[in-house]
Amino acid sequence: MIIFPFPLFLPTVLLLLALLAYLFRRMERLTSASAGLVVSGLAFWLASDIPSNGLVHLLGTRVQVDMRAEVLRFDLLFHLTPTAAPILALTLFLTATALLLSASVGQGRSFPPFALLLASGYSLLLLLADAPISPELLVPGFLALLTALGVYVLQAGQLGQTLGPLRSLLPPLLAFPLFILASWHIDSLAINPQDSVAGAAAARLLALGLLLLLAPVPFHSAGPAVAENAPPIPVALLSLLYQLAALTLLFRITTLYPFVAEVSGQNLWLTAAGLATAVWGGVAAIGSSHPGRLWSYAMLHDWGLILLMLAAPGGSSWSLVLFLFTLRVISVLAAATGLAYLRNAAGSLNPNHLRAAGRALPWSTSAYLLGGLGLAGFPLSAGFTGHWAALQTVAENDWRVAAIVLLASGGVVVGFVRIIRILYDPQTPSGIPREKLSQVLIAIIMILMVSSVALAPQLLSGLISWALVAFRG
Repeated sequence: MIIFPFPLFLPTVLLLLALLAYLFRRMERLTSASAGLVVSGLAFWLASDIPSNGLVHLLGTRVQVDMRAEVLRFDLLFHLTPTAAPILALTLFLTATALLLSASVGQGRSFPPFALLLASGYSLLLLLADAPISPELLVPGFLALLTALGVYVLQAGQLGQTLGPLRSLLPPLLAFPLFILASWHIDSLAINPQDSVAGAAAARLLALGLLLLLAPVPFHSAGPAVAENAPPIPVALLSLLYQLAALTLLFRITTLYPFVAEVSGQNLWLTAAGLATAVWGGVAAIGSSHPGRLWSYAMLHDWGLILLMLAAPGGSSWSLVLFLFTLRVISVLAAATGLAYLRNAAGSLNPNHLRAAGRALPWSTSAYLLGGLGLAGFPLSAGFTGHWAALQTVAENDWRVAAIVLLASGGVVVGFVRIIRILYDPQTPSGIPREKLSQVLIAIIMILMVSSVALAPQLLSGLISWALVAFRG
């Protein structure tokens, strides 16, 4: 019987899959589908019940995986903690979904191997349990490396389109030295707990670093620039993985160093950043006629509302944040799927190339519109219930802030009305070929998923309750 420790087993499997995906990169869709099925199996396996002894048999083999094992390498301790398991499973699920969706439409030959490399990197980040300094303070450095890896995916072979992907490196690169400086002050505080100067300095440095990592307005510029040219499904995957890691880090920093929230006025700057982000997303969406940039501004607006919920008082704020983020995942992936099909059929996301595309690709267009409107909380979209609950929570503290956010949501809707006029332009003949049957079926699945969550949001209650294990102090 061979026993593998889980912190070695999972990254090794993902790296082997990445190597195979690279070797067979010419068969992009086959490798995407195969890798997606394997990673989805890993995600469901991780989400299942673990035996009391921690040993899990691999089907049909004499191999066991020790889920409770610890691995020490280079003074770094890797271990699967109960709080990390839900986030790790969600990371694998997002990667698997992106790979399966990309199997139906080309997103660049480099996407499958790099997506698997990213999943391996994020897995190691979540499995890191101990280090010479607090693992939480090393996260921005890991995020900088993973974001740099993502640049190749976003570039997708377009050598001239580097500005947007490179901008995405700035938040983690700027935050990393702030976290390192904060670790020095925290060490000083451990030696002399009465040193209020060191505590205040550490709190301000960590607060500024977290603000950079969360990338609100005005640190958001990479998003619209990337969404304008990059393949939509990689954009969705990289954005969701990064933001999930940022939310997890914010919770862990707040729990591990409670003085950060007290000294830095965390609720105040989160409220200001969330309001500015939600408002700017709505305002910028009004003037956007590019479907990729509009999608990015809708995501920015939705992200602003999540930041506002992070500042909400009460113990239920994290459950609402997770609910909003889950709805965000569904809406973003639905919109990315439709947008990827539109981009593939028209050759680009240039609005002039997409005129009347809605008549040729009705299902893909519907997936894009429903997903995008869900990010604005439009009625009968996936995000409506979450946005309505969030606005009610905001209104309990200040109805004016809720009214401003609601108006900004209207701006996103106005932007999509403009896009609808382009996609269904009756005066322009559509030279775009009809969508394939496989793409129609996938688009319908995404539409049904969005609609079912809109009509019955209680379907997500079990998932939210399970994910809350990772966000309990």
